[in-house]
Amino acid sequence: MKRSLLSGLFLFCLTYASGQDKPVLYVAEADVLWAGVDRASDLLLVLQSGEVQKINKEGKKIGSHSFAMAPTLVDPMDGTQSFYYSRSEHVYGNISSDQSTVSQFPLNPAFAVSPWLICPALHELWIFDSADFSLKKTKLHATAIDLETPTNHLPSKKIEEYTYLREYQNYVFLLDKAVGIHVFNSLGKFLKIIEAKEIAYFGFIGEEIYFKKGNELVLVDLYSNERRKLALPMACDFALLIDDKLFAVSKNKVSILPFQP
Repeated sequence: MKRSLLSGLFLFCLTYASGQDKPVLYVAEADVLWAGVDRASDLLLVLQSGEVQKINKEGKKIGSHSFAMAPTLVDPMDGTQSFYYSRSEHVYGNISSDQSTVSQFPLNPAFAVSPWLICPALHELWIFDSADFSLKKTKLHATAIDLETPTNHLPSKKIEEYTYLREYQNYVFLLDKAVGIHVFNSLGKFLKIIEAKEIAYFGFIGEEIYFKKGNELVLVDLYSNERRKLALPMACDFALLIDDKLFAVSKNKVSILPFQP
């Protein structure tokens, strides 16, 4: 009787643990153009339909907002709000944490002749201008341009190769599909290139930047440049990390799996 009871408890615990390890599946209404995670460990999805959705690590939708066209760039930020930029309309703004409200501001045309990419800094903006391939930063509250630096080192003058811009830990990262990720300091000075051709996105976890190459995640320490690789448990278009989960995005499906980076 005692042995039977213990065996039953063991089987219950085993079944429960197994159930906890099962991936959670979330299905969006359209294919995903871009995905990223915020500092609150929620996932943001930009859909081909123009909708921006936010889900938590349990696979529950927090909210969504529909744009007429998909934003050019979305920065997940800190979880209290996210940032978006629409190149076609030359507007930028913030999306609230529950996606229910959206602010919109016109970009001052004096800031850049052809603003290709814009990302947020603290109460400021970084602007990558395709007219002269310069990197600019605004003053507090985006009232004027504070600094402007040329990017003469950029190997490609095909502006379509430059697809994403983001600030993280006082560095600025520019994604170049032909070469990799260009890294600048807080004054816009070029520091180095993280080589990785033909990558679609990058993300951050702690002091590492990461991106998907084939069936692996490549993680690069921002300070030592040390690289490590993690095998992905499944094929996907985007693989995003938080402390204990992996968001694996493929077309319109998101699989959320236990994962230790």
